Amino acid sequence: MDKKSLSMLEFPEVIRRLRCYASFSASEILADGLQPETDAALIRKRLSLTTEARALLSVNDTLRLGGCTDLRPYLEVARKSGMLEAKSFVEISYTLSIARDTWRMLTHHAEKYPGLAEIAEDMIPPAGLIERINSTINDRGDVLDSASEKLAKIRRETQVAYHRLIGRLERLLKEARYQPMLQEAIITQRNGRYVVPIKAEYKGQLKSIIHDQSSSGATLFVEPLATVEINNAYQELQL
Repeated sequence: MDKKSLSMLEFPEVIRRLRCYASFSASEILADGLQPETDAALIRKRLSLTTEARALLSVNDTLRLGGCTDLRPYLEVARKSGMLEAKSFVEISYTLSIARDTWRMLTHHAEKYPGLAEIAEDMIPPAGLIERINSTINDRGDVLDSASEKLAKIRRETQVAYHRLIGRLERLLKEARYQPMLQEAIITQRNGRYVVPIKAEYKGQLKSIIHDQSSSGATLFVEPLATVEINNAYQELQL
């Protein structure tokens, strides 16, 4: 059908209104690609699907695809052996879960909605993929310890190194000989290293590495040499 005829029939307006009901971007793209059909058999088939969908929604108004994500950009990255961010897998898992739930529901009622059940056959996620993602990434997009044995081991060692480092610094703060040097009895960070603040006039009296100073110059933020090795170990584990 030519563009003039489509315009006379206000077909673009029909598509625009249809797009308003799309749940996510892929649905909008499908709506934009619709054209009037002239094949009688195909028309009857599509009308039958529409009838099934209307009947389904009349008894199940909770069936929605809202919150799903168009996964094609992620698939394209994966095809090129690219790396996906952890939060991407949250969207992938959610979308696959919705697809699986929809497939289960439609195949369970295949006798009532045969056309929709046939479409749903292509919605079955790869076996175990959702479970694998959920055992690796949590809902916030954080990588879980269960992602790999090596990661779990590194995180355990990181915690041990952290507590050793903080414990050593806390003991140093409590030593009487260092009390007069301290600007405050606190542990803070500078350039990713754990340090303590000492008064500038005590520079050189505490064997340490200076990482920063206050704007007034009265306070130096130093890393005691006694904790450098532990600090290094902690930084390496973090990396």
